[in-house]
Order: sequence, then C-alpha cells, then structure tokens
Amino acid sequence: TEQKKLKSSNGTSPKCLTTSNSYRNEYYNMNHKYRGKAIIFNHEFFEIDLNPRPGTGKDCENLEKCLKELGFSVDVLSNPKYAEIMNHVKKIASMNHSKNDCLLIVVLTHGMNGKLFAKDTDYRPEKLWGPFTEENCPTLAGKPKLFVFQACQGEDYDDGITLTKHSETDGWFEPDRNPTHPDFLVAKSSVPGYYSWRNSSRGTWFISSLCEELYYSGKTTDILTLLTFVCQKVALNFESSTLEDVSNEKKQVPCISSMLTRRLVFNEKPESSQDMNSLV
Repeated sequence: TEQKKLKSSNGTSPKCLTTSNSYRNEYYNMNHKYRGKAIIFNHEFFEIDLNPRPGTGKDCENLEKCLKELGFSVDVLSNPKYAEIMNHVKKIASMNHSKNDCLLIVVLTHGMNGKLFAKDTDYRPEKLWGPFTEENCPTLAGKPKLFVFQACQGEDYDDGITLTKHSETDGWFEPDRNPTHPDFLVAKSSVPGYYSWRNSSRGTWFISSLCEELYYSGKTTDILTLLTFVCQKVALNFESSTLEDVSNEKKQVPCISSMLTRRLVFNEKPESSQDMNSLV
C-alpha cells in the first residue's frame, strides 16, 4: 500500500506538519529597524611563515563600501590575532540582535587543510559560526547568518579577461565541516581542492565579483541567485596569467553551501539602519 511505501528504514512513517502554510513564508523578514552587523577580518600580514596578501586592502575597501550601502553596520579588523578574532565574535554573539535583519562575517586570509589563518595561528571556520547557533545566540534564531571566506581550498589548479600581471593564490583551504543548523549560508571562493586567485592591485576574483553583484543587484535580487551570477563571473571572466606554466591560464569557481530556509533580499534600508554601536 501507499502507506507501506512511505515507511522509512526504521519502520516509522514521515509526519506532515499542518502549520499555517509555513512554506508560503517565501522571504526572510528584512524590515527590522537595523540591517545588522557585518564583520570583516582582513589579513594582509602574518607573524607566521606565510606570504603577505597584497590586494586584500582593495577587497576590504570595496566590501566595506558596498555593505554600508546595503545598510550594514560594518566592523573591520585588520591583521587580527586569533584571540582578537574570537573576542570580537563572542562580543557580537552576546549582543541583542532582536532589531537586526541578519549577520554577515567575511574572512580574507590564507587557508590550508580545512583551516583559516589568523595573524599568529590557524583555526577552524566552525569557531566563527558556532557562537551564532540558535542555542548560543537566540536573538538571531530564524534570521540569516552569512559567512564569506576568501581563502584557498586546496593545492590543485583548475585548467579551465586574462589578468596580465601579479596573479597570486591564497594558500590551501578545504573546510571539512559546514554548519548543520538552518538559516546559515557559507560562500567560499573556490571549490574543495583548488587554489583561489588574487591580483595584487585589483584584489581577488571572488570578492571583486561579489562586490560588483552586490552594487548592481544586491537590493533587488535574492542572495542565491546573486551568488550564482558571482560564480558565473569568476568562472567565465577570469584566467590566471603567471610566468610559470604550471599556474598559467588557470580558472576558478566559487562554492556555495546554503542552509537558508527562505529567500533573502537586501531590500532598501533607511540610512539610520547603520546607527549601531561599533565594537571596534
């Protein structure tokens, strides 16, 4: 019978919840008093054995500008050590976000073996999103929590408008865990196993493409559609140009992991939405 077909392997039947058409709540509520906090951890120089990241200042500048345009209250931490990162994350998590639409955290750094790099050491990305689960930060429950990582995810090159000089990479970053909670989104600059490219004067392919899309359609297009076009831009418009055959004429495509449960659009927000106290 149909009922038997619906039985799962443990002998139980799936239950259909008859709530008030909850599936019709198509969009996140982005009409709170404030857009919310955006934190940028920008790493150019390191105390450990890692090369500097020239060009990241351009990424940071562009990101800060477009996020403020979208109504975020933006904190920028330059070359923070691990303790500084975690202290700031814990302060943000302890805030009352009841009047905020969402949360956004961006990390611009090197990556390797599933880890990100602070100025003085490496750490796992779940250290950043763990404090913002429903249990740890209840005033963000049901609200979108976005994490953007500009860092490599491996050491392989992808053979897929040529950058004529100063193409560099951001190390190896392959996270082995993503948030298992609803309303999270993680956007990574490359797919697992591959390099992420950066130009020393123009910034990274991923962040520059993300900023372009946020500028032109951030207030009208839902975030997953927008990120799809970011992936298209990075994949089709860029190609590495280096003096070494092994890394010359290589490609890149970002990787998006979404646990969002509704569409997210950064609709127009009054300027007063940025009037939140900065913790920097």
